Amino acid sequence: MDFFGTINFFLAEALTNIRRAGVMTLITVSTIGIALLMMGSFLLATMNVESFLVKMQAEAMVTAFLAPNTPIESIRNIKMLITQMDEVTQIIEVTPDEAAKELFQNPEDQKLLEIGIANRGNPLPSTLRMKIRSGYDLDSLLKKLKSFAQIESVSYGEEAFRQFQGLSELLWIGSLLVILFLGLASLFIVFNTIKLTLSMRREEIIIMRLVGATNWFIRWPFVIEGAIHGMLGSLLSLLVLLISYKFILARLSILVPFFTFDIDAPQLMKLSVKLFMMGLILGISGSLLSLRDLQSFSRRD
Repeated sequence: MDFFGTINFFLAEALTNIRRAGVMTLITVSTIGIALLMMGSFLLATMNVESFLVKMQAEAMVTAFLAPNTPIESIRNIKMLITQMDEVTQIIEVTPDEAAKELFQNPEDQKLLEIGIANRGNPLPSTLRMKIRSGYDLDSLLKKLKSFAQIESVSYGEEAFRQFQGLSELLWIGSLLVILFLGLASLFIVFNTIKLTLSMRREEIIIMRLVGATNWFIRWPFVIEGAIHGMLGSLLSLLVLLISYKFILARLSILVPFFTFDIDAPQLMKLSVKLFMMGLILGISGSLLSLRDLQSFSRRD
């Protein structure tokens, strides 16, 4: 038997096994599909939270508060150095007087402010407000700003970012747990399906061994069967996930209008490839586990 003839034989045997174990095949494919669907949902939620966090960081203004009585020349030099940083796309200098007007916009408050400034002077520091190129540049920019002795503190909405980062980490942990438990459940189902097929074809396997078939020649149809289970389950999960994704986004945009969901096509494609590979690995792994004792199984009386 030539190479292509052997492949056709293995594939035909695998499809025959799938047809014979119809109900178990349906259960196996459905279990893998549900498991991968839940994995994909958690991963999509995590990706959206991280994307939203990065966008928040990019849109937020990083404010550097300068030390009181910093000379105007020093402020200009710092501003020029920050402008040259790759992380910064825009920088605005806010003088103490401008900061006071922003803080006290009510006309009555402004009158009281003018009286207070006239008596004691303006206590507000000069500030530099920066717009960063990307949320990924935030950490490196903060490190650079700390190197300036004239900058006393930096504000960028730390508390909100920490909360979203905590949510993102929680989702990642949840995703890992879901992948672990549902992956094991899928593995168990595939394992038992192949075991059932082995039991149904026990006599054929014994005959094949008697005519000189090697262990791997006997194993390959079952490995291909497990791979088909995994591929069908992953395709089922991807079909449901991609169809429901747009509908879920439309509903969530109404419920949470401030939260933007913008996972693009390349990211969805990467996620699809990951889920497909997960399904394939689950199917093949379950088959290989069930075939470990093929030799002793096929020789039982």
